[in-house]
Amino acid sequence: MSTTSNKTLAIFGIGGCCKTVLYQALAAGYTVNVFARTPSKLSDISAQYPKSLNVIKGEISSIPAIKQALVSDGRVVDMVLSGIGMAMKMKGLGFTSEQPTICEDTARNILTALDELDKDNSVEMMPRGPRLVLISTTGISNKGRDIPIAVMPLYHWMLKIPHKDKLQMEKLVIESQRKWVIIRPSWLLDGKPKGVDFVRVGFECPAKEQINKEAVGYAIDREDVGSWIFKECFEASGEHWDGKIVTLTY
Repeated sequence: MSTTSNKTLAIFGIGGCCKTVLYQALAAGYTVNVFARTPSKLSDISAQYPKSLNVIKGEISSIPAIKQALVSDGRVVDMVLSGIGMAMKMKGLGFTSEQPTICEDTARNILTALDELDKDNSVEMMPRGPRLVLISTTGISNKGRDIPIAVMPLYHWMLKIPHKDKLQMEKLVIESQRKWVIIRPSWLLDGKPKGVDFVRVGFECPAKEQINKEAVGYAIDREDVGSWIFKECFEASGEHWDGKIVTLTY
């Protein structure tokens, strides 16, 4: 991996968690490629970091655009973060979306783009490629309960369609030969962050049947999720979390 000042990161999605990672990565001297449907949303920060922030406009269905976001100066980036999620709407007594497989599609297309870059002799890539960090959700574990009992009806009934999408996303990444970390935050809030010292962490390790389910909670602020991801998965070596599904909550 590159030295800290030369680390490269590709971000898919510019929601709250990812935006926090973006700001912290740029402040730390990373070169960051952001894949965005609407680049104008990043015009202010682009003006602040004209040399280290590259915004790639595209749809997640475009493999060529994804490949462009995954490459920086002839090298595949060191790290990839995807926070692309479903734009949910109520239908009956549950939530659905016009893109009910958006998370699955994003994971599949990023993996496809990496496979194609593997075969491109004009592009340099580390063995197994970059570390992939994907934002998922609590409430979908098959290793035990990771949400409070009070919210189980909401998670298991009303969020059935979004959760199916997240599970398929996770399955694709887990079965790949890439380095990966899956982040399952509890209910995401837009409020006042408490700081990463207040974040409780649990994890599952599918390959080793290892589990540490100490983190069961109701909610967590998006900014603290982003700060934790940047600190633990990107700023540090991140190897400790590779191959783990990590639960974050207060």
